[in-house]
Amino acid sequence: MLMSAGGRIAVLSLVLLVLGVPPPVPADERKEKAETEEVSLPPTLITEGAAPATEVEATFTLSKSSTERGYTVGLSSLQYAPVPSFGIKLSIPLAVRDPRDSEPTVAGISDVGLMLKYAPLILPAQQFVLSGGVALTFPTGSERRDLGGQLAVAPFLAAGKGLGPFSLQADVAYRWQLNRPRPIEPEEEGDEAVRPHKEHGVTANLTATYSPVKWLALLLELNSVTLLHRGEPLTERVQLYLTPGVSLEPAEGWNLRAGIHLPVTSAREVDYSLIVILTKGF
Repeated sequence: MLMSAGGRIAVLSLVLLVLGVPPPVPADERKEKAETEEVSLPPTLITEGAAPATEVEATFTLSKSSTERGYTVGLSSLQYAPVPSFGIKLSIPLAVRDPRDSEPTVAGISDVGLMLKYAPLILPAQQFVLSGGVALTFPTGSERRDLGGQLAVAPFLAAGKGLGPFSLQADVAYRWQLNRPRPIEPEEEGDEAVRPHKEHGVTANLTATYSPVKWLALLLELNSVTLLHRGEPLTERVQLYLTPGVSLEPAEGWNLRAGIHLPVTSAREVDYSLIVILTKGF
């Protein structure tokens, strides 16, 4: 008696199971499984994540320089990804400046940001994502009080690769300031006001992460900033920073991470920055 095709598959699957070999998966099931899998990359501190996500972030940053101490706190970003390959992010920072001289402390809304991100390449089997997009900055902060005031656009590329407990993520962006900075009033009577150049610059970031267990990750970021046109001593000088940090998942869907942003070059805008980020994913 001839055995049907379904019977032969059942017998073969049983034999393979007894031998410890997983039975073959039909092509339709493999395709469905691949479509439901996701690229799982740990969150970062400064590097832009390559994969679009739906989440809310609250950030606290304390920065210190030779001239002032500054704080940034509040709803740092609200991200929404209607599909896995596309996301939009809204950033609403609240900034506080505490100058070291006799000037008073100032606080207020800084420049609001809007980012559009598209990932044309998502490979769950290889745990790899390649994305790009554009970040827009709107001059909602007071330029006179040094809380912002820039209208800028920054196209960027980002990529991420998972390697078991390790992962690598990187991004690069070019930022153009579109509006003209306000003139700097002369210190002495009779001198002309100075109008600064529009600020252009390149940022590049690389993050290496090690996750020994699911709820813990150790991070090390290399961050660089190069101002190409600013009319100040930092122009065309590469600023390099190291940012070590730790990431914890205290509960399902929650992530808490912290790090310290340290300069490694003499060209620097800050002496250090402390960063704490709380994220709720959906």
